[in-house]
Amino acid sequence: MVELDVIASINWNPVYGERLREMRGKVSMQHLADEVTQKFNYPVTKQYIAMIERPFGDKASKTVSFQLLRYICKILGKDVQDIFGSPKIMQKQTSHT
Repeated sequence: MVELDVIASINWNPVYGERLREMRGKVSMQHLADEVTQKFNYPVTKQYIAMIERPFGDKASKTVSFQLLRYICKILGKDVQDIFGSPKIMQKQTSHT
């Protein structure tokens, strides 16, 4: 098992992007970006969320901050493990997660 706090970034791909888009559902990218920025003091734009949901082309990010993914999932009321399908990831309980 791996503790979530030791993961800095994820090698990103279109499958993960599609899962994230499905998890977001009807929540707007702008609302999601605003919530992550306000609640977690982690600046993110709707353009960046759009890019990670559809990571195609030369300018697409090859990696995504795992912390950002955790924040996005918290806002959506989802589990970050849902993006990856498996394996199980152990989360250490702390006051700042």
